[in-house]
Amino acid sequence: MEKILIAEDRYGLKSSHLEDDDIIDRLNNRVTVLGLIMCVFIIGGGVLVAEFKGQHDGYANSICWLKGSYYLPTDEITIPDRSKPRSYFVSYYQWTAFILLGMAMFFLLPRYLWQAFTRQSGFNIKKVIKNIKEQKEANKGVESAQKLLKTYLDALNESNGSICCGVSCPNFHVGYITAYLAIKVLYIINSITQFFLLNTFLAFNFTSFGPEGINKLLTEGDWFESPRFPRVTMCDFMVRRLGSNQHWYSVQCNLPINMFNEKIFLAIWLWLIILTILNFLSIFPWIVFLSKQQRSSMIHRYLQTNSKFMEETKDLLSLQSASTYRTTDSWYKTNQFIDYLQVDGFLIFYIIAINTDDVTASEIIGFLYGSFTPSPSRFTTSEV
Repeated sequence: MEKILIAEDRYGLKSSHLEDDDIIDRLNNRVTVLGLIMCVFIIGGGVLVAEFKGQHDGYANSICWLKGSYYLPTDEITIPDRSKPRSYFVSYYQWTAFILLGMAMFFLLPRYLWQAFTRQSGFNIKKVIKNIKEQKEANKGVESAQKLLKTYLDALNESNGSICCGVSCPNFHVGYITAYLAIKVLYIINSITQFFLLNTFLAFNFTSFGPEGINKLLTEGDWFESPRFPRVTMCDFMVRRLGSNQHWYSVQCNLPINMFNEKIFLAIWLWLIILTILNFLSIFPWIVFLSKQQRSSMIHRYLQTNSKFMEETKDLLSLQSASTYRTTDSWYKTNQFIDYLQVDGFLIFYIIAINTDDVTASEIIGFLYGSFTPSPSRFTTSEV
């Protein structure tokens, strides 16, 4: 029990911290999805109520909900002839819940593609992180991660990086870094595409809705008379009677659901803008971070945190001249070790590190470094 409590203190609640991505990815596939699903429940209570008294009032509610209605400004006293095309036709409210659910599914898609790739590529990052955090004996999960990552790196180096989804691909390689950056790009495409697709689904210029909505909220506090999300609309329908009699009615409809829709889609407009910018910016730190210089700096930092590595290099770290240190066996071994990790191995290691803690990361990198044997052909000693 004590070890379980220690694990929870280090990593937090198990059910909430089993990620295999970064915080920007989770804004897409977790925060956005949960927000959209909450919006579905919010609008679930919205209804259309037609102001029609008589034997056809139930029919009026049903037909106007199904066929849609149109916005008519209150300053227009005369209802236009039904033969003329209706301006500001409103029909999206029947599909709002489906639109939001569809958006949520597309925000989940990149995550499932990433997890499917990791499952097929020889190293299931999510499973390893889950094992580290849920293992009853604290060290068992870390030891398992150490061995699995070493096995994967050995296989990757033996095949010269020609492993593709667990299959040998001599002329083609889709590594973790390629797949991960592709997922990042997919998040950008997803947020931009959904932004413009709403123009079609909502049947009005959604791209300009944000500035107008914000301006109205700041200046007027609300917008009751809005052709985009009207709360009072008109509906034309026909009732057949015996014989060839056809009676046309124009009724006034109340749309309480649009009280929620206008706020929800304004929030979506703002969030898609922010999310697209964050998605775009999140790619560049990864590109810089995965450069050899940055990888070398990060590996050295984690190695110096590891106690075993510190014991091995304690005499070298006390040297005053950096150039002297660069001529030592340990320095050459460390640089060959960075080449041994490769970009894919470092990406896997760093995702584990950012989703666990520095202690776990230093233990994993220390084990890999200790079990690594440098190549004699490139290994140079200080005696040369």
